[in-house]
Amino acid sequence: MAEQQDQQQQSPSPSTSDAAVSPGLRSNKSTGTPLNPDEATKMLNEEHITRLTEDAVRKLTLYTRNELEATTEDCQLLEKMNKTTKEKYADMSQMGQRLMKEMSRLQNTYSDFSTFMAQIDDIDQRTIEIEKVARALDDYSRYLEGKLMKARPPPSQT
Repeated sequence: MAEQQDQQQQSPSPSTSDAAVSPGLRSNKSTGTPLNPDEATKMLNEEHITRLTEDAVRKLTLYTRNELEATTEDCQLLEKMNKTTKEKYADMSQMGQRLMKEMSRLQNTYSDFSTFMAQIDDIDQRTIEIEKVARALDDYSRYLEGKLMKARPPPSQT
């Protein structure tokens, strides 16, 4: 259709009959007189420019609408991502709280065991001291046995 308009714009001639010109171009609307070729060309150009302008506005509107839709979809995607991130952080927070409770429980258990470990260390030290005393008593009892053996006369063989 645009090609037909271009051809009409490029080849208007004075020999063209009124039937070949579009019905809107046959006469001047305001005066009712026939148009000359220059005025027809001017009107074709104006109509063509008007159509191109309307087409450009329509395409710009479509482009703007699509851009707004894309932006809206991007915003919705960001919103979903934010919600998902919020949920993940909430889960991580709960897990952190559980870990803190478990850590506190383990620290309490360790402090309870540290008391027992101190008692075990004390018992171990006392056991070592008792072993030293037992060796000393054993050594002393051998000493006394050896002394007793020397002081006793040998048994007579009668």
